Amino acid sequence: MLPKLSLMKIALIMHELLMEGGGERQCLSLAQALARQGHKVTVYTSAYDASGCFPDTCRRLAVKDIGRGWFSWLSRPRFIRGFLDMVRLAASVNEEHDIWNPHHWPAQWGAVWLKRRLGGTVLWMCNDVPDFWAKSRGAAPRNIVVRAVHRMYYRCDRKQNASVDLTMLLSQWAESEFKAVYAGPTCVVRSGVDPSRFFPGGDRKKIRSRFGYSDSEFVLLWLGIFMPHRRLEDAIEGVHRLRCRGVNVRLLMAGSTRCYPDYATSLRKLVDSLDLADHITFAPKVGDEEIRDFYSACDAFVFPNEQQTWGLAVLEAMACGCPVLVSRGAAVHEVLQDGVTASLFPPRSPDILADKIETIVCDSRLRNSLAMNGMRLVHEKYNWERFADQIASICRKLRDGKDINQEITATTLADVYHVN
Repeated sequence: MLPKLSLMKIALIMHELLMEGGGERQCLSLAQALARQGHKVTVYTSAYDASGCFPDTCRRLAVKDIGRGWFSWLSRPRFIRGFLDMVRLAASVNEEHDIWNPHHWPAQWGAVWLKRRLGGTVLWMCNDVPDFWAKSRGAAPRNIVVRAVHRMYYRCDRKQNASVDLTMLLSQWAESEFKAVYAGPTCVVRSGVDPSRFFPGGDRKKIRSRFGYSDSEFVLLWLGIFMPHRRLEDAIEGVHRLRCRGVNVRLLMAGSTRCYPDYATSLRKLVDSLDLADHITFAPKVGDEEIRDFYSACDAFVFPNEQQTWGLAVLEAMACGCPVLVSRGAAVHEVLQDGVTASLFPPRSPDILADKIETIVCDSRLRNSLAMNGMRLVHEKYNWERFADQIASICRKLRDGKDINQEITATTLADVYHVN
């Protein structure tokens, strides 16, 4: 337990807690780690699915569902829904906090408004940079009204963000994207995994038996939410190229298709067109209690994502002793070394990905080395306790009015692992 003077009242704000995504896991895991340190932690949200969003984690937290704002039936456009929900949240919360810690957009709007009403400091965890500016410039000419609305929201967004005390981002790439369109102090802080949940030794046989994989077959895994920027077509094309070379691998893709069902359908059609139905398996969303088993059941984890702010699933797989193949389009590659802790490849490059997979299939020494180095990296550097320590340190300095941006930058950006 920390000294009493070091303890704080911290409010984490997430617009919606409806599914088991990486952003939701990060927010809730951080809340849990901060609470273990003795801080008084409350999680506020506008929509909460107690059974569908990490129920075991939420059960140990004070999660307050404020409810939707005006026109609760309105789901589109998302920025209007978010604005209305944040108006209600900012008007409904009456408890003072030292720190307002919003995650994602539009939670920082609610935090800024709460700061004006109740005081405190806003520390925004900007997992994904808002794209109002890009949409205000890139829409087709016939959508001049849509462009004008996005430009209006962009200007309003910049104005609200001027009251954010510090914006945290998970990667240098995300920070550069943010600085291209927004102002204000920023820093990079890396999130991680729970080493008590993710470690080697899951039930490999159970999962492989479920999908009919023999012990001798090489199985690649992708696990997450099916979304277009995941670039899963590149993984499918890579498997196709390997099959043409006579390299036998199986690809298991597991996750929810609820957000982008059309994208999942297009992937199934691609698999059929390439005659890969016997080599590629689609599985539904994996329950939280079985994720470790899935990582343990595969021989390598593939992450072809592009324009990905971080990559929590990569770290989870590494923590379980699984070698990983990671696109340089995913910012988690910033803390990885090619051939040491991961096998890295350019985004949108199925040929190079196929070469990387073939190398790992054929070189068991490299495979084992990647697994051991990767596991050590995650367990030593990228865990929730370390993440919470960094966040708490930032919070205390902000609360005490200290200028900390230079200090944070010096201590967190040089976070690249090297094997001696």
